Amino acid sequence: MSAAVCLGTPYRGDDAAGPLVEERLRAAGVRILACDHEPTRLLDQWAGLDLVVIVDAVVTGAPAGTVHRIETADDPLPRDLGLASSHAFGVADALELAQTLDRAPRRVVVFGIEGAAFGMGDPVTPAVAAAVETVANAVLGELTTTEEPCTRSI
Repeated sequence: MSAAVCLGTPYRGDDAAGPLVEERLRAAGVRILACDHEPTRLLDQWAGLDLVVIVDAVVTGAPAGTVHRIETADDPLPRDLGLASSHAFGVADALELAQTLDRAPRRVVVFGIEGAAFGMGDPVTPAVAAAVETVANAVLGELTTTEEPCTRSI
């Protein structure tokens, strides 16, 4: 089984990247895990899953709209990825804790959309808005290639 986690807030410019991708994924019937701005809530939700795809805005210094893809199994997420968390304990920390407690998904793929504007009330930049559809399609591709094939009884 697989699921997605889309982080961010629609009120802070490019931080809306995750929620915008989430809208498209929900419309496609993807299982979305909710963390309600508290990443530790993911520990129980993703335990035992084969794949979790995380989507968030990132800040690495690349041009706005750049899409980063990181895959990890047992290693921590790179700290220089710049996940745009406004909390001291972010999703990278939750994943590391889950790995320590043997509650992590078997595989994690992170799609980071490089943002530029994160002020309260800022609009989503055109480059990030353009990347949202690309990332939503990439997430759907990741999730559908890992699902178990359907079996039928005859």
